[in-house]
Amino acid sequence: MINLRFIILIVLLSTNLAQSHYFSESFSKWNISNQEIKVNFNLLELEATRILKINDYQKLLSNNLSENEIFQIYLEKNLFVESENIRCDLKDNSKILSSKEGYLSVELNYKCPFYSNIKIVNNALFYLIDSHIHIARIYRGGNILLEKALFFNDQSIYIDEEVKEKNIFEQFSNFINLGFDHIISGYDHLIFLFGLLLLINSLKLLLLVITGFTIGHSITLALTTLEIVIPNVNLIEAIIGFTIMFVALEYFNKKQNSPYISIAFLISLSAVMLLMSMINVLHVPMFLLTGLLIISIGYFLIKNYYPTGDTLLISLTVAFGLIHGFGFGSFLMNTNFDTSQAIVSLLGFNLGVEIGQLVFVGLILLVYKLFSTLKLSKVITFSKDLFFIITLSMGMFWYVQRLLI
Repeated sequence: MINLRFIILIVLLSTNLAQSHYFSESFSKWNISNQEIKVNFNLLELEATRILKINDYQKLLSNNLSENEIFQIYLEKNLFVESENIRCDLKDNSKILSSKEGYLSVELNYKCPFYSNIKIVNNALFYLIDSHIHIARIYRGGNILLEKALFFNDQSIYIDEEVKEKNIFEQFSNFINLGFDHIISGYDHLIFLFGLLLLINSLKLLLLVITGFTIGHSITLALTTLEIVIPNVNLIEAIIGFTIMFVALEYFNKKQNSPYISIAFLISLSAVMLLMSMINVLHVPMFLLTGLLIISIGYFLIKNYYPTGDTLLISLTVAFGLIHGFGFGSFLMNTNFDTSQAIVSLLGFNLGVEIGQLVFVGLILLVYKLFSTLKLSKVITFSKDLFFIITLSMGMFWYVQRLLI
């Protein structure tokens, strides 16, 4: 048995880990017209809270400035444009734009002394979280010149006058890379996948579960990208946190051979969240709270009293795949991809996600096989328990944190 004090320590450490390694992303669309450059910069409201933790910006908040206004000031200090190595002037007509629910959007305008050798430097957010990814798309005369993902160690874009128009194969390749980077950088998605792998003890079931998850997320990725369905980003991200927590509860349910501990945990958590919602700490739609609670309790009771083999787990994996697909789709939509090549972008991105998943699953299976051959059964059991304690804590943290007002 694992000591209770040790469990509490692990819970505290893992929630801190979840906070420090939350997947972070932002997006921009740049339009170049002669020496005039306009950028629309988009960011999740949740990401903006990082900026508010900086002392200088906390003072602005106390001066009754809105989050949007503070975000605008932050961008003006962290976005730069140069032409021929001379800094372009930031014009005084910056403005806050209306945006989708859950996002902040700001427009900045620059006047450059020259038309050639333009360089864009984006320092926003990278020094607040080094895993941040920024997706930038550059247009000139209504035509896309290039798109680039920026990282902590690569925050600049050099725009050459002779940039060639990208063909369909380059577009496809770029989105494969983008999909791969997104899944590999998405800690929450990887933890969910890892948890699923540890619940499975046969190759056949593994293939069925991975296939089910792939089908699920491919459907909603397509629906979101093609704007057939436009999900609420904050709710989707919160439910993704719930799916991670649920995988951990499924493990402990199997280990204890009883559903009641998991059910009691979910009821207690829901009651606390309902109380937090009543005092305006959380924004928890009742349909979400009650729906997830009823589905979860139903799943555990059915699985315990009416054995259905692996059918129920596979079905649930498909459902969770649908949720994660909305998350993938929301990210892809915000890259402002070329809508004339939407199918190419969608297929490339989805293929990149699948390649990333397969690489991750392959590495995990390889490591697990190595440990199995060493006959370290006690170490493996302890490691599983430890992993799922951490997973439960991080999933619960993400579920609650992403609903914070």
